[in-house]
Amino acid sequence: MADSEISRTLPAITRGKDNPQNGTAEGLPRLIDRRNLLPVAARWLSPRIDEARVLPRESGPTPVREMWPRWYACHQQRLRATHLRQKLETEILKATGGTPAVEIPIPGTDRLTSVRSFADINRLAAKLNSEQLSEARAELRRRRKQWRETDQRLGYADAVAREQELAHQAGIAGRVVRITAPSSLIEVTAKLHCLIVMCDPGLELDLTPWPELRRLLRDLMRIGERG
Repeated sequence: MADSEISRTLPAITRGKDNPQNGTAEGLPRLIDRRNLLPVAARWLSPRIDEARVLPRESGPTPVREMWPRWYACHQQRLRATHLRQKLETEILKATGGTPAVEIPIPGTDRLTSVRSFADINRLAAKLNSEQLSEARAELRRRRKQWRETDQRLGYADAVAREQELAHQAGIAGRVVRITAPSSLIEVTAKLHCLIVMCDPGLELDLTPWPELRRLLRDLMRIGERG
């Protein structure tokens, strides 16, 4: 099962210091809006999910209270992996001047065409002389070598692969959370939080039902506070 595979590779959620804008384990902040809704929900859910996980477990599918922490830990790892990949991408592009490509002037025109493979160069053979073809191939080899050497130093390709792996794992875990039947208000809240994080992480969707779902998430937390 996907959930068992993910549970072997992900650590438990680590809590940072309390942030008044994101709420605390003990309560919700006075103001909850688009800027803090998702971190508030995650911080509010974490201790309550922990408490619910000690409840007796019936036979059947893995309950939401066990799947949500695994999914959220994977999601957080994916966010960190994305940040690292973006940082390394900026560095490798700056160091190499761009991805391996060659700008070739087309005879009889005032335009350039960008080629990224030897196959692209070969397709231009009818328009270029042998010297131009040879220069283009040599320049592409040089740029590819530069990219490989810089990548080996920075680890950019590994960062891309890690980000993709975590995105895949988070997608699987999130889908499992979303299709698993809840057994409590906390699990309903966790499922809704997962749905919004996966489908509208920037809280930018303004068409129905997304504004209503965001309000519902706030309502569920406030009901849970009173309970």
